Amino acid sequence: MDSYVTDTQALVKFMMGKKVINERSHQAYQSADRGESVIIIPAVVLMEVLYLFEKNRIDVGLLQTEELFKSRNYQFEPLDFDILKTAAQIDDIPELHDRLIAATARYLDLPLITNDPEIRASRYVTVLA
Repeated sequence: MDSYVTDTQALVKFMMGKKVINERSHQAYQSADRGESVIIIPAVVLMEVLYLFEKNRIDVGLLQTEELFKSRNYQFEPLDFDILKTAAQIDDIPELHDRLIAATARYLDLPLITNDPEIRASRYVTVLA
């Protein structure tokens, strides 16, 4: 079964019923909805969802995101010391939250669903294209 890590923007777009970044990324979410793949949601993504919802910048909140975890095809990945150590090695993504999301994908050795140009350009992360 294929597994992917998601960033915040991609997850929120999918939950709002919008087309995610590209067809392959959109299919990854649809595959998870059908029980055919797994989407890993890093702790930092949930932190950003909480913050952005509280600031009225997105319409998807933490409680809606929690609904995804009722399916085993959406899994929460805690932020632990090993992921922090991995983030310390990534020197080409300056924004801390983005670097932590990228570090989660690198640590788990999974492709990342993102449209962020700095993350996509990173030599440390495989991006689902």
